[in-house]
Amino acid sequence: MKPFTFHLQTRILFGRGSLSRLGEEAIRLGDRCLIVTGRSFARRSGYLKILVGILEESGLKATVFDRVEPNPSTETVYKGAEEGWKNDCNLIVALGGGSAIDAAKGIAFLLKSKTRLEESFAPNEVEEALPIVAVPTTCGTGSEVTRYAVLTSVWKRKKEVLLGNPLTPSVALADANLLDSLSRELAAYTGFDALSHAVEAYLSRESTALSDLFALEAMRIMLENIVKAAEGVAGARENMLYASMLAGVAINCAGTVAVHGMGYYLTNYHGVHHGLANGVLLPHVLRFELERNLSRLEEAAVNLGFENGGKLVETIEDVARRTGVPRSLVELGAEPAELDAMVADALSYARNLDKHPHPLTPEEIRRIYVRAFGG
Repeated sequence: MKPFTFHLQTRILFGRGSLSRLGEEAIRLGDRCLIVTGRSFARRSGYLKILVGILEESGLKATVFDRVEPNPSTETVYKGAEEGWKNDCNLIVALGGGSAIDAAKGIAFLLKSKTRLEESFAPNEVEEALPIVAVPTTCGTGSEVTRYAVLTSVWKRKKEVLLGNPLTPSVALADANLLDSLSRELAAYTGFDALSHAVEAYLSRESTALSDLFALEAMRIMLENIVKAAEGVAGARENMLYASMLAGVAINCAGTVAVHGMGYYLTNYHGVHHGLANGVLLPHVLRFELERNLSRLEEAAVNLGFENGGKLVETIEDVARRTGVPRSLVELGAEPAELDAMVADALSYARNLDKHPHPLTPEEIRRIYVRAFGG
């Protein structure tokens, strides 16, 4: 068995109604909090008002920063930090999907450190950050339990990563009531983001016996629940929230591989939802690995009760079809004329490709993209 290190500092409160415990959990960590959230859902749903009320009733001062966009930019993180400095905040409460939680992690780092983001991205590791309480509103990223913050450098059109245990939220309140108004599309796309996390963590060269436990259980639950979650079945959404959290623990150990590295181009240059990009590319990457007889893919399939890797990939393709995830990159707005740029961009994400189960050459990456264009 390979040696490994496992660290998870997050206190997880899972279950419907767990949001009501926000105040008692937050007051243990600070008394002047910055609520970091997106631009519309938190206010529209009424949950932002609920959060502020809970915090203030518990004796905390709450300041709201609600300008986080999808795929949060470094500029947004700096603006959030300015709001935190101005109000002398000593605690971050993140409300939202992966974008809000990742932005919150960046803000927590800036409020504790005097170092700029640009000097701190991976492979550097963050050594300090304010405590974070994470309240996820989607069932996909698992960011409420990870030590990663994925941020976008707009001028470089590149995803950058803050990395370090201090970024791991101190508390995660996983309340499936917050998923009830999630759209069919977002339930499907964030679900495929989570599924990609689980599959990629299992295939990763940095996988361990412990990360495999989390990854396999996450895959099992997700394959049984993504379709029903997209259709709005409340129990299925709660199951997906749990499974996405498991997958987050798995990538905390093992990271992600080529699917993520190849998908970033679609998000940065075409505005494609990160989970949707993963959902389109995942079956194509796996079919490529089937041809290479990747033993880890066969192991995953057998452990999940499938006859072989091919049956597992067919099931993933069927789930994608039933949830409206397209097969072709053309449907996402990409064009074959972009192939050279796409390959070059994918190769720039060494942190993902280096964890892939075997080295991918530029020609192999091109071949996968070509198949993805063909559907």
